[in-house]
Amino acid sequence: MYTLLELFYQAQDDYHSKPLHDKGTMSYICHGFKIIKEVKSEAVLIMDMKKGGDFYQEVSQDEYDVFFKLGWKKTIYVLYLSNCRTKLSKLETRIQNALVNNDSVKTIRKLKASREQILRNFNKVKIKLN
Repeated sequence: MYTLLELFYQAQDDYHSKPLHDKGTMSYICHGFKIIKEVKSEAVLIMDMKKGGDFYQEVSQDEYDVFFKLGWKKTIYVLYLSNCRTKLSKLETRIQNALVNNDSVKTIRKLKASREQILRNFNKVKIKLN
């Protein structure tokens, strides 16, 4: 089991986590997840940048539990794969609707290209997880 502070230090030591420091906070981002530590209070938050549209949302308690159990890197991969599955599901629905509604060939090609890109990223991360 890991603490939030240990997760922050794991992110700090991770090569793939990119630093985003601001006044009063230090943060790192990796695969759409951002871990933030306030300098004064030492409070740590983990945000999911893929949810919530224009605003970042804090991860759910279940996702925090996964972080505490698996650590920063492995949880990032697991949650990223979950996000990819959700995106692929939505894209499949959009492709099917586009085919049924006789949308332009250009639109269908764009949707299929998006699906291919997500699948490539999914496979890269899945290989890293194994």
